[in-house]
Amino acid sequence: MKLFLVLALALLGAVSAHQLHEGSPEQEVPAEQGEEEPGEPESPCPTDSESFRVIVPGQEGHTCRYVFVNRCLTFRGAQHVCARCYRGRLASIHNYATNQRLRCTVRARTNRAQVWIGGYTSGRHWCLRAHWVDRSPWNYSNWARGNPCRTRPMCVAMCPAGGQWRSVRCWARMPFICQY
Repeated sequence: MKLFLVLALALLGAVSAHQLHEGSPEQEVPAEQGEEEPGEPESPCPTDSESFRVIVPGQEGHTCRYVFVNRCLTFRGAQHVCARCYRGRLASIHNYATNQRLRCTVRARTNRAQVWIGGYTSGRHWCLRAHWVDRSPWNYSNWARGNPCRTRPMCVAMCPAGGQWRSVRCWARMPFICQY
């Protein structure tokens, strides 16, 4: 029955078989012109020693679950680990309290200057738009001074020292926060 459903939906163009298998559709981050992201070998899921789970009480009784992974991957590699190992995505952050809770958690567990969160920008100059990989509304931001970068599409990283966000080339390798 599942195969029939996959074929029917694929023919309609609504969803690919891969997306149905992985869960809800994931938005692709646009590649930067002239820059290739190095290929990443499929890596095993993070061990307990390289990850830390966090539960953040949300609004209206929703609980948000996060996991900080202290393994350096590209933005795309981090997205794959979030989907494959936690059935989630890179974290989208929608308020100051969540940003601060995640910042404090990360700061206590790494000395890295930045960690991936699930944001990216597209467009250029005054037409720049920010997006979350889970397609949730962009209703909060905490950009560091001089950010976001307005010259090309970039991915978003959080600085654990102060919680501000910066534009970073998507092929940089750093730890990350998944939401599941």
